[in-house]
Amino acid sequence: MRGQPSAPLLAVLFALFTILAASAGPALAAEGGPGGPPPSVRIKPLMVPVVNGNRIEKYTQIEVNLEIADALRLGEVQLSIPRLQDAILTAIYKGIEEGWIVRGNIANVPALRRRIDESVVAMFGKDVVSRILITPVARQSSL
Repeated sequence: MRGQPSAPLLAVLFALFTILAASAGPALAAEGGPGGPPPSVRIKPLMVPVVNGNRIEKYTQIEVNLEIADALRLGEVQLSIPRLQDAILTAIYKGIEEGWIVRGNIANVPALRRRIDESVVAMFGKDVVSRILITPVARQSSL
């Protein structure tokens, strides 16, 4: 019986292996590894007025999610959320001015996405954000 490990030693080794395997799973998911979605940053819904003539007709909310390609830069992007909100709101108003957003509806999503991407690249450099999801959230009448 000298060549075979004892049952208590096997049990301890099995327990250590199980603990290490369980702790590696969440780390891989947080880094966008196998088994989990890539990390993303959600920009809270931005309230945008829909102006008809000289009066606000209604409001619409637009939410933006940024999928982060480089998980090591996630913290940096999260710390910059206030700057991102300003940049995205500026892009949305530019979209209204350019006719990409008409009466609260996004008529030219690719152009708006490109404008937001330009702002993101100016802030963080290329290849930090891999995807931009733009979602109209809600509309409400003016008060």
